[in-house]
Amino acid sequence: MNSPELLNDIKSKPIVLLAAIALHFVLITLLSINLSSSEVHKPAASDKEIVKAVVVDAAKIEAEANKLKLAEDRKKQQELEQHKKIQQEQEKAKKKLEDEKKNLAELKKKQAAEKKRLEDLKKKNLTEKNRIEAEKKKSEAEKRKQQELEAKRKLDEENRRKEEVAELQRKLADEERMEREARDAKERNAKLQSLRSQYVRLIEQKVERNWLRPATSTANMSCEVIVTQTSLGDVIDVSLGQCVNDLAFQRSIERAVRKASPLPPPPSPDVFDREIHFTFRPQS
Repeated sequence: MNSPELLNDIKSKPIVLLAAIALHFVLITLLSINLSSSEVHKPAASDKEIVKAVVVDAAKIEAEANKLKLAEDRKKQQELEQHKKIQQEQEKAKKKLEDEKKNLAELKKKQAAEKKRLEDLKKKNLTEKNRIEAEKKKSEAEKRKQQELEAKRKLDEENRRKEEVAELQRKLADEERMEREARDAKERNAKLQSLRSQYVRLIEQKVERNWLRPATSTANMSCEVIVTQTSLGDVIDVSLGQCVNDLAFQRSIERAVRKASPLPPPPSPDVFDREIHFTFRPQS
């Protein structure tokens, strides 16, 4: 064991130091007695006194050592109590720290829950905002659609009204045109009829001019004549319809029609007909 360790051991255990001192004192005393006995013999009473003194000193030393031991035990007890107190305080501090950690964990948990609640609320508000905006857009779209439908309805109604007016105007124009065409057709037909009558009359007159009255004919005799002609008026066929039963009269009419070829041209191309019908009634 080196000197520093020995000194530290002695400082930590003073009773050992006292015991060592006492032992060395006793040894020195005994050695002194032995040396004195070998040189000069002293009376026994003196030896006894010395021994007694040594014993007394040893008792004091022992008492002092016991006192020191008691003091050391008290100190150890105090240190033990202090250590126990420190341990208790440490346990208390540890428990307090654990409680604080627990409270901090609870606080963090509450903060996390509050944060989540705020986030959920934010999401809910955002969802609600989006819903409101979507409904607003939908409402605006429906409003625009209604406006467009209303505008289209008005436009359709206006177009329908215009079409009805145009249709009415067309009907009036058609009626006027039809009336005009009917009037023109009537006038044209009347004119054509008049021209046709003139045309047929010209043919009748020419046939009558070429007719030779037979001896058997009498007044008021008549015969329906059907003449087929070319575009130039050449007679290509003659046939009789309802006619008096007089063969000579019938043959005279046929001869007169053929001699009248070519027939007179029509006063208008519109009245020309390849087949002419007329009733022959001689005036003379």
